[in-house]
Amino acid sequence: MGDYEYELLADLAHYATVAHCAYGWKFGLLSGRLHFGDKAMLQRKTGVQKSQIICAQWKSKTHLPAHFLVRDLQRKTIVLCIRGTLSAKDILTDLCCTADEFLTHGQDGIEEESLEPTPRDMISYMIGSKRKAKAHHGMLQAARNVAKMTRKVISTELASNPEYNLVIVGHSLGGGVAAVLGSLWRDTFPGVKVYAFGCPCVGPADVHPYQSDAITCVVGEDDPFSCLSLGHLADASLALSKLCQDSELRNSILNITKKGVNNLNEPELKWCVETMKALEADMQSEKFYPPGRVLYMRGDFSGNIDEIMLREVNQESVFRHLRFHRRMFDLSLHVPHRYEILLARMWNDVNDGKEK
Repeated sequence: MGDYEYELLADLAHYATVAHCAYGWKFGLLSGRLHFGDKAMLQRKTGVQKSQIICAQWKSKTHLPAHFLVRDLQRKTIVLCIRGTLSAKDILTDLCCTADEFLTHGQDGIEEESLEPTPRDMISYMIGSKRKAKAHHGMLQAARNVAKMTRKVISTELASNPEYNLVIVGHSLGGGVAAVLGSLWRDTFPGVKVYAFGCPCVGPADVHPYQSDAITCVVGEDDPFSCLSLGHLADASLALSKLCQDSELRNSILNITKKGVNNLNEPELKWCVETMKALEADMQSEKFYPPGRVLYMRGDFSGNIDEIMLREVNQESVFRHLRFHRRMFDLSLHVPHRYEILLARMWNDVNDGKEK
């Protein structure tokens, strides 16, 4: 493992813990630990001191997820952490899932925040480049509202600590909002990085945030929200409708696949591939995908360390279709604790091996 990937894994393990802390001490009970208060949990799990917690809003509103801002002295970063879905108000944000267009630079980044731009903002506004972007409506509105709450404070912190950079992290809905916010702020805060865990489908391919090289997403194998958008549902409905209407095709699929995919011979496999291509020809709905660089994580809590791995994947090939399987509604595959534990185990194993 090269130095870059080694440092990346260290950051992923650390920020997965930070993202978990956004859910507060009550949610932390699921991991078997009792922390007396949200800030106490944040301090104990991440090592930040009380004086390093710049601001925190532990309760969410519609289109305004819970979030906190801390000063990481060790990594020389200002960290904005955004919580995922935990309340009914967060679910309302999730359900606003149509696509909205926006610009990665310009009015969305500064003027819509209703705050007086800082000199740093104005310089980035003049030299920055506008890029078209498209994202989940609820996540975009949430990103704008978090921006209104935090941009001025972040600007002040970075002005006071010019050697620091901004890092935005989040899990689930929080990861999606972090990705959109990172796109909005790509010129406002040059060098901003985003780490998203269990990130849902944020926007379509070929535009930001999908194309952003500042975003790193870790998506767990079989995480139910990694391939779920209106486009995925529309295509799945279309395919199911065709199967319901064509009894001959339906029966052929059932007869050929009843012995299991691993037991199919070459002609049968070829028939399955051709049939799937025929179905896909009509499945052209616009789909959303996890954004940025996506690392696919395999492994579970009880598995051997050798079974835990990360590999970079192309979103359109891996998350193109809604997946139907027996654990597709298993939320244990999505909880922040899974990402924290597995990434920590990977990091500890790699770090121990490097020290030997």
